[in-house]
Amino acid sequence: MRIILAALIALFVSLTLHAETFVVCVGIGKYADPKVTPLTKTEKDAKAMAAFFKKGTGNVITITGRYATRQQIITSLRAQFAKANPDDKIIFYFSGHGYPGGFCPYDMTRLEDGLTYTDVIKIMAKSKAKDKIIFADACNSGAIRQSATTKRPDPGNILMFLSSRGNEYSIESHLLSNGYFTNYLLHGLSGKADTDGDMAITAKELYEYVSTGVKQLSNDKQHPVMWGRFPDNLVIVKYRKK
Repeated sequence: MRIILAALIALFVSLTLHAETFVVCVGIGKYADPKVTPLTKTEKDAKAMAAFFKKGTGNVITITGRYATRQQIITSLRAQFAKANPDDKIIFYFSGHGYPGGFCPYDMTRLEDGLTYTDVIKIMAKSKAKDKIIFADACNSGAIRQSATTKRPDPGNILMFLSSRGNEYSIESHLLSNGYFTNYLLHGLSGKADTDGDMAITAKELYEYVSTGVKQLSNDKQHPVMWGRFPDNLVIVKYRKK
């Protein structure tokens, strides 16, 4: 009886301490404002990223198109990331239009309606999760690092991996199923970025793989940027060979 009880306790502990990843993926192609140029790959990007993370966890929320309003994104981020425990990881992925300082939700018609980096950072900062990551495939996504007129939000221990510098476009191509950044992000997370072969993709490995690929494919017109306070050996994902 004692052996059985000990085994059950050990099983319970292993299950409760198992780290999980909580993800919110957002993709917006056509905006409510007809003056905003439609994007062709963004919703595919979000769905592809969601499918990737669902392979390892069921804790994925996907919001696309007209459902990706500012309030819906904020509500989803709060609810999803509040579930995380200290050993867990939280990830926000966004593909759509961006502006210096944030992301453009579906219903954005004025600058005041935007989803700012500060909005997202504040929500993520309240989460108990140990590792916090933002991936953004959006034009002007890196502008917050360069703007002299905009107060730069401090991401703290949040890793921010953005698809382009502030003065650059995030490129889409009919030759690829996804945008340049997301294309290399998916390949990198799937194992292509694992330079040391340890079956784990670190922040440094992912940045070097994605950055090199995007710069080459775009003929040096798009340069991904990564910032925040985190160790280079921060593990983004672990994977298994097929």
